[in-house]
Amino acid sequence: MNFSCERPAVFYALFLLIPALLYALLSYRRFVFSLVEYNSIQKKSYALHKLHLRFTMRTILRSLSFALLVVAASGISWGTNLVPVQKNGQSISLVFDISYSMEAKDAPGGMSRLESVASYANELLDHLQGTSISVVLAKGNGIIAIPLTEDLEAIRSLLPSLSPLLMTAEGSSLGSGISMAINSFPTQSANSSCIWLFTDGEETDGTLLASLQNAVKYGISVVIVGFGSERESEILAGDGKTVIKTALRSNALEKLVATISKETEKSKHGRESAQVSYIDASEPSSAWKLLHMLQEPSKNGQPAIAYEIKQVSHHTLFIALAIVFFAASFLFSELDFGKRTKRTAILFVLCLAFTSCTPRLKDGEKILKGRLEWNRKHYQQAVVYFLQAADNSERRGDWLCANYALYGLAVTYLMQEEDEAAQQRFEQIAANAPPSVQFAILYNSGIIAHKKGDYALAASCFRNALKIDSSSNNAKINLELSLREDSLQSRAQEQELQPISENSEEHTLEQVLFSIIRENEENQWKNQLQHSEHSARDY
Repeated sequence: MNFSCERPAVFYALFLLIPALLYALLSYRRFVFSLVEYNSIQKKSYALHKLHLRFTMRTILRSLSFALLVVAASGISWGTNLVPVQKNGQSISLVFDISYSMEAKDAPGGMSRLESVASYANELLDHLQGTSISVVLAKGNGIIAIPLTEDLEAIRSLLPSLSPLLMTAEGSSLGSGISMAINSFPTQSANSSCIWLFTDGEETDGTLLASLQNAVKYGISVVIVGFGSERESEILAGDGKTVIKTALRSNALEKLVATISKETEKSKHGRESAQVSYIDASEPSSAWKLLHMLQEPSKNGQPAIAYEIKQVSHHTLFIALAIVFFAASFLFSELDFGKRTKRTAILFVLCLAFTSCTPRLKDGEKILKGRLEWNRKHYQQAVVYFLQAADNSERRGDWLCANYALYGLAVTYLMQEEDEAAQQRFEQIAANAPPSVQFAILYNSGIIAHKKGDYALAASCFRNALKIDSSSNNAKINLELSLREDSLQSRAQEQELQPISENSEEHTLEQVLFSIIRENEENQWKNQLQHSEHSARDY
């Protein structure tokens, strides 16, 4: 059983029980002395015995309650569970073993193992366009030579210079290379992470197994690519004098893979976590197998679901027990139990002990936790809770709970700027979902359409949302904005589509001149008429 404590220093708080118990005991003794002194109670009487029992039970129960709260705050966890995490892209860390054993010239074509690694990796890069890649060098320890980048030329420029002289550390520590590769990935990344280790399997510190187990724990798959011949050959060590024998340790690598595979067997839901695989680079189509493993998690363009092994935290159990013990301290200290009341209380406690929560309540608890993590802006952890609730509800056929979980998942993706994934989850929600969920789906779909520039679709979504809830001022405002943007977009398109004649400007000028001449002639004719009229009257 995997047992861990996240904050062991919290247990020092248990020392606070000592002064608290001393204070309670002294206060109780003064209280009893006062009762006896004023003849309110008799010594060795049944009433005093009952008072002692109540005080003892209250003190014990409250002490246990405080101790359970301390245990809950310490972050104790045991057991493991496979947690689903949605991944939308790919990130790879290339780990190159540059120890002196990799200089053995037993690769195909008479090349050294490092030369063969450089050529092999260079061919792989041609098929990794748009993939984030980091480079780690492993020798006596590991270093990140190139952080995650999509600049493949920077990686290609490093490949010809792979040599043991790049690092002064002695020995061969493949485990440290895997550890540095894990650190090269962001902790809150939406990409699916993978490590490719290019090595001959020679190591001097035996840390590879523990590092591979750690990688699987974080949901990172590892593929070990073996280089060299299984027949031993002699090379010079780093001192230039010692002759050592080296070979491709494929048997040892395959045993490591088999060991980890047994530890990461299918969970109770039939899903697999991250895996560790071994491929011999000299096998036909080994590169195709490597690339196929990379592309396999994402099928039909849908986001991939990776399963990380995480320890199960039991802080909620300890908090619940603390509340129960604290409530029991009042019951045993304040109430006078008769036989019938005692039997009822015992039966109630047994029902609580042997009756577990219904599956819907458990999924509702996960949705609530996801909502709390969403409010804290811990979106990756919120995705975990919503995915678990949606998966459990769909398998159980509880579509009401599944609709709420899918909606929470979609809104979380929307906050992570993953609009396509959010829209896919909105479309998975049933048409008979509650009106509040339907309104939220249409409202958020309108926001996604508006961000894409599809203002007509956005206006349609907001209009349909108002049909469900006509009191939403935000939907009304967004509808007006979408209609205005759609109108402006239509006018701009009409102006772009309107044909322009080369002589249109000349025709316009001619019309203007013609209008001016005609206006002048009319004015002149009116003036002449007016002049003649005045002359006649004067005459």
